[in-house]
Amino acid sequence: MAGSRLTHQEVMEILWGLLLALFVAMTSVTIVGTALPTMMAQLHGTETHYSWVVTAMLLASTATTPIAGRLGDQFDKKRLLLISIGIFTLGSLLSGMATSANMLIAMRVIQGIGMGAQMSMVQTVIASIIPPRQRGRYNGYMGAVMATATVSGPLIGGFIVATPWLGWRWSMWISIPFSLLAIVILWWKLKLIPMEQRTPKVDYWGSALITLGVSSLLAWLSLGGEIFPWVSFTSAILLVVGVVAIVAFVWVEKRAPEPIVPLHLLTQRTTALSIVASIAVGTALNAPPVFLGQYFQVGRGMNPAMAGLALTPLMAGSFLFSTASGLAVSKRGKWKKIVIAGLLVMTIGLGMLTTVDSTSPLWYLWVAMFLVGGGQGAAMQNLVLAVQNTVPLRDLGASTATVVFFRSLGGAVGVQISGFVFTQSVTSGISQGFAAAGLPIPAHVSEGASMTFDGLSTQAEQIIRTAYGSAVGHIFLAMAVFGLVSVILAALMSETTLRDDVD
Repeated sequence: MAGSRLTHQEVMEILWGLLLALFVAMTSVTIVGTALPTMMAQLHGTETHYSWVVTAMLLASTATTPIAGRLGDQFDKKRLLLISIGIFTLGSLLSGMATSANMLIAMRVIQGIGMGAQMSMVQTVIASIIPPRQRGRYNGYMGAVMATATVSGPLIGGFIVATPWLGWRWSMWISIPFSLLAIVILWWKLKLIPMEQRTPKVDYWGSALITLGVSSLLAWLSLGGEIFPWVSFTSAILLVVGVVAIVAFVWVEKRAPEPIVPLHLLTQRTTALSIVASIAVGTALNAPPVFLGQYFQVGRGMNPAMAGLALTPLMAGSFLFSTASGLAVSKRGKWKKIVIAGLLVMTIGLGMLTTVDSTSPLWYLWVAMFLVGGGQGAAMQNLVLAVQNTVPLRDLGASTATVVFFRSLGGAVGVQISGFVFTQSVTSGISQGFAAAGLPIPAHVSEGASMTFDGLSTQAEQIIRTAYGSAVGHIFLAMAVFGLVSVILAALMSETTLRDDVD
């Protein structure tokens, strides 16, 4: 079933299933944003657990993405897509059954494996049935869904937690019926060109090394200073294992017949620059909803539902800019100016958020969030499209997965770095606040063992809320700098005209 022979109606019938699967996968990352304070209170989690509920999923997703993408070039794409949705659904079921913070984190890993494979295969399937010139239009829809899912997650999670007869577990279970519906639609409607008959050569060593390297480095980054000192045997082991695994991965990929990440793709100018720019987009995609949800609840005293509503400008900006940019790219057949403009708008919004504290007017936050969401929506899918336009069909899965991999990596690293900066800023603010008030810091507050205000006086509660509110602006400084770098990199890309054929 060639992409050029599909009518718009046929594409949309398939797209409904693909976008439904993509929506629930993306929502699952940030749906916990407004639910996390309640979840951690009920599961007796700490601030370290708070970040890891998100990071564990992103880490598993990041490690799985390139593996799934390359397997999609060698095996039946439809079957791999349906299996990945099934794994994600199982992870969602088990996550909602968690009885402790550690169990929740472990089950989110299963969710993340399914999510990474799912995201990679959805975009690969779309690229397999729609030529690049037409794909801009449909990528606009996909970008709008991804951005909307990312930002609407906290809103949905907030309402679920605020509904007494539901509770936080339904923030995990709500995706299950939609995932099952996506499986039915895709099983029925999706028909792909029969693959060339050949014996696949799975890059097992490359898969193992990239998983080990990424996992070790992210574990070192996120646990250092919390679970173990930065200067310690454990820290050194994780760092050395991570670096050695990545170096070995590059060595293996140069010699593998069917490498997970074909290194020749990274030598192409557009691909290399798109990858680095996608890291900045990934950071801006995942970190703001997580920490702004905490800011609105703890720093501004909003309930989960109101905190979710307060994030609406992020969703609105993403939806509008993604849809409009997708249509514009398909009409013009060019993508570069739109990518540059999107990254610039995103960077301006991130710069505005660096000044936020506990007293900032809400309208200022909403304008900044709208710009971040809008710029991210305009740039995200068009960076993937730029790469897909430069590679043949045989490398489509690997090239798509490589960009998504680094975007996910940027999101995982961004959440962890943001969590570290946020925690340090909150701790400092609490210490200074209690010292200025001449009050002792309660034991459970100083140890970071609780995110509730149980047993605290009104004055102590206000000190903590102020510390949380004032800390959030600090996490956006590095994002803004990286966003500016991505604008420069996008300007250095070579403009290409979008092809009218799939291969």
